[in-house]
Amino acid sequence: MKNNYDRIADLYDLYVTADYDIAFWRRECAGAGNVLEITAGTGRVTLPLLTDGLRITAVDASYGQLERLRRKAEEKGLTVETVHADMRDFDLGRTFPMVIIPFQSLQEITERCDTTATLRRLRAHLAPDGRAIITLHNPAKQKDADGSALRLIEEYELKNGNRMLFWRSNMYDADARIGTSYQLYEEYDVDGVLHRKRLFTPRYRVFERAEIEDLIAQAGLRITRAWGGYDWSDLTADSCFMIFELRL
Repeated sequence: MKNNYDRIADLYDLYVTADYDIAFWRRECAGAGNVLEITAGTGRVTLPLLTDGLRITAVDASYGQLERLRRKAEEKGLTVETVHADMRDFDLGRTFPMVIIPFQSLQEITERCDTTATLRRLRAHLAPDGRAIITLHNPAKQKDADGSALRLIEEYELKNGNRMLFWRSNMYDADARIGTSYQLYEEYDVDGVLHRKRLFTPRYRVFERAEIEDLIAQAGLRITRAWGGYDWSDLTADSCFMIFELRL
């Protein structure tokens, strides 16, 4: 994986606090029993599902993020199985009634062949009568977000008393359909002296609907439902997201 989240595993929970999709995942996974979560990260989705009594196998390419997930689960008295693996190439030797790739994470695979490989890994781990759900951004929304200037997104107070400033800018290459998020982290002490600076530049693919539908078919999966938001709204050109339920 080119987007190495180990570099910012200690900062991830500071700025990723979204919960707009949690009710969706809780409802869709309810009753599944065993869930395979691909790109689990630090457990933003995992922990609520564990709290609901589900058994989660959490796969992620970032060892640092999985460490944080395990620690947070232990603090809550929860048990989670974590697997440090690339979503393009892993084999757990078993299938699941529910497989999910939440938080639009599939877009971090920027090559079409790698996207197909990931979807085939999803298919290999899906039980014959199981369901899978993948989520992506609506392409129009991501193209509109293009901009070269760094913007201050948020300011955080750290445990050591220092301040963290989080800056971000997005650039989009229309020919390649590849976006780059420039994320700058600056840590200042109480006197305003800069102690540390980190730049993280994850890349993502902007999928048109027809393209992702073609890749899903190539992977041997079929789309059984599609939504345009985590409120189960219909998928239209104006939707914020593209959410697909997949079956064998």
